[in-house]
Amino acid sequence: MSKTLVIVESPAKCHKIQEYLGVNYIVAASIGHITELAKGGKHGIGVDIENKFKPHYVISDDKIDVVDNLMKLAKECSLILLAMDDDREGASIAWHVMTRLTDVGTPFKRVVFNEIKKSVILKAIQNPTDIDMRIVHAQEARRILDRLVGFTASPFLMNFFGDHLSAGRVQSVVTRLVVDREQEIKNFIPETFWTIQVKLNNGKDSFITKYVGKISDQITANKIKTTLNSINYTISDVVALEEKKFPQAPLVTSTLQRIMSKQHNLSVDRTMKAAQTLYESGYCTYIRTDSIRVGDEALTDVRQWISDKKYELPKKAYIYKNKEAAQDAHECIRPSDITLLPWDNYAIIDPDEKLVYETIWKHFVASQMMPAVYNTLAVTANPTNSVDTKVKATGKALKIKGYLEVLGVIDDSSIDIPNLIVGQIVQLDLNKGAIKLEKKQTQPPPRYSEDKLIKELVNKNIGRPSTFADLLNKVATRDYVEKIGSVYHAKPLGNTITDVLVKNFTFMDYNFTSNLEKLLDDIAEGKIDYIDVLSKFWASYSNELYKAYSVYDTSKIICDKCQNVMVKRTGKFGNFYSCVNPSCKTILNQNLQGQA
Repeated sequence: MSKTLVIVESPAKCHKIQEYLGVNYIVAASIGHITELAKGGKHGIGVDIENKFKPHYVISDDKIDVVDNLMKLAKECSLILLAMDDDREGASIAWHVMTRLTDVGTPFKRVVFNEIKKSVILKAIQNPTDIDMRIVHAQEARRILDRLVGFTASPFLMNFFGDHLSAGRVQSVVTRLVVDREQEIKNFIPETFWTIQVKLNNGKDSFITKYVGKISDQITANKIKTTLNSINYTISDVVALEEKKFPQAPLVTSTLQRIMSKQHNLSVDRTMKAAQTLYESGYCTYIRTDSIRVGDEALTDVRQWISDKKYELPKKAYIYKNKEAAQDAHECIRPSDITLLPWDNYAIIDPDEKLVYETIWKHFVASQMMPAVYNTLAVTANPTNSVDTKVKATGKALKIKGYLEVLGVIDDSSIDIPNLIVGQIVQLDLNKGAIKLEKKQTQPPPRYSEDKLIKELVNKNIGRPSTFADLLNKVATRDYVEKIGSVYHAKPLGNTITDVLVKNFTFMDYNFTSNLEKLLDDIAEGKIDYIDVLSKFWASYSNELYKAYSVYDTSKIICDKCQNVMVKRTGKFGNFYSCVNPSCKTILNQNLQGQA
């Protein structure tokens, strides 16, 4: 019986999938991307701009043996199933593998699954599809855009500001976030304000209140303090309520990264490595997702588990709504089997993986549990002789744990206010320090921690969470930004380079980056043509690039062919001039121009 070749991305998946599929299948891995855009020599930047941005791909040096092996296996099989991850990168890898193996003559089909689980994989194998070229084009457009910017803006920086500098369509914008925050801190002008704390007593118990209102000068603060220095206060309002705090949606890539960074001091890189291993080992669903959607089967399973453990169950399952920018290609990040409890699962040995799995499991279960319920109390009082001068005391205490129990959250907040009624007279506590006047200042915005930087990237729709680990590593290892302790600081070179890029290029605008992400989504959905997106981008960007060279280049040697600036470069055989236009191949020997 002829066999079927199943090609996945990661070798770590092969054994388990092979076990599920049996002897009639051969499972092999591409080990990620097998191709890369060419660079240098006759291929220039690897993109033929004049020929509808046609990319020139070459097999990566470290994948030649991989491709040879896949080709050998393909010849032995009657069908090839491309089972790369169900996202843009996965679709792109599948397409590149198909194009490299197409000469073998074996037919191809695409299969996708969200978790390494036997039932899910068998269902996917039985329902193959074709590669969605819209998704491939979205990934290719991103790849080409990044190459256009990286391979033209970086040389611009190196020509005028020093060797070994680089710019990137997204990484430079991330750097700008850190630089802009540094500037906000530098330019921050603190505002002075005053607070007044008043201790009152109902004859039995004391409680702390605070003056209601903003005090912005010393004279007003002294006047209010004098008014508050009154023996008797009247309780003017008492509000006791129950407050429900509902659970958050299950995890997506960015929320997992933020929680692990903030609560466990685990870097984005370590988090994603651990999560990837958990996925490949079958413990959780695909970990690169921005969707909070939960499949019907998983929803039934988690509600059954909650009920079996005698927790109160919401009458209806919570249905969380995705943000508009979410791609929704996958479900949320959740455990593949809800009965694999974090504290009982001894198969997961690595400490990072244990911690990440526990976080995924707890947040998924919590997302379908009852809300936490708090008792809240707010008491307002005023000096009996001054109705308009008010002080207020508030308190909150946990009444019902709800979902917080599964998360292991300890909330020991309490209501330190005695029982009071409207109209009741209480007294100023006669002990020393009953009225406490403090002068304070507003504080500048804090520098970004990893958690807060990820939050800002998500809010501004800059990049994709699946790329955050790589982005943060890049900006922290350049000489533009450094991570000191838990926060990012801008370095002098980062300030200089960011200022230059912002002045000359619109790709540095936050809205531009966000809008471009939307265009890539539209390409993936077939709403717009990717060549149109690339053409419009290049028309605007190349004009900015040429103008930038004109501003900083004092030599002003003009290309005879395309009328753009020619810049001095150094090659194997000495200095030469080349046109800044990647589409123009004009080169001049330096000596011919008399530019010794």
